[in-house]
Amino acid sequence: MNSTLKIFAMLLGATLFMNVTMNYMGDNVDDFGNQALPPVRHKLFETNNPVLKVSAQSKEKWTLVDFSSRKTFQITDPEKERTLLTEQDWDLGFQRTKIISNGGVTNPQGKVSIANLGPVEFNSVTQVPEVTFVPDTRSWGNVNNPSIIDWYLYRTRTHNIESKRNVYIVQTGDGLLKLRILNYYCQRAEDDCKTSMCSRDEAACLTVEYQHIPPGEQNFPVLEPPPATLKQTAQAAP
Repeated sequence: MNSTLKIFAMLLGATLFMNVTMNYMGDNVDDFGNQALPPVRHKLFETNNPVLKVSAQSKEKWTLVDFSSRKTFQITDPEKERTLLTEQDWDLGFQRTKIISNGGVTNPQGKVSIANLGPVEFNSVTQVPEVTFVPDTRSWGNVNNPSIIDWYLYRTRTHNIESKRNVYIVQTGDGLLKLRILNYYCQRAEDDCKTSMCSRDEAACLTVEYQHIPPGEQNFPVLEPPPATLKQTAQAAP
């Protein structure tokens, strides 16, 4: 058999196979359509510590948060609105993935600085460790805090944001904070965004787990796990 006949035979065989397959699927489409899909399994991150949901979706405004009172307010330009920065009580400011603190070049009168403990277990940090606290600085014309600027991973395949879940100690004007960012998406689990495109409309609602202790204290509270039905997750609103 010459090469032309071989190619013709292969094409004919492939065509017959496709026809048989399509006819089978067509005859059984109801069976396929009526089979229930397996439930979507989301990995929920449980915590018995206070959780605050911070809306940082605006590209024009910053959301400034005072964790001791759980109050927030917004400003447009921290460098042009220094008076507001000094008049209000706040610890950290959020705008999409950007985070600033109430200290350093952002607000020279502020007392906030940050130390990065890395991806340690949150509840294992029961005492304030000996760390170096870093205020906001200016780098390449941009203001940021070197301790928390790289709090996330950028997924190049899905173009989405995943928190490293590092633990941070924040020195404030009214005590100390221990915190970590659990999630970046408003109504979606981060696991969803590893394999599918989560829209920008669903992004920049940061879920922050934290504990606050007043000035002079060095020990963070050790909370007993609540009953399973009362556990908070990374998707819980404050």
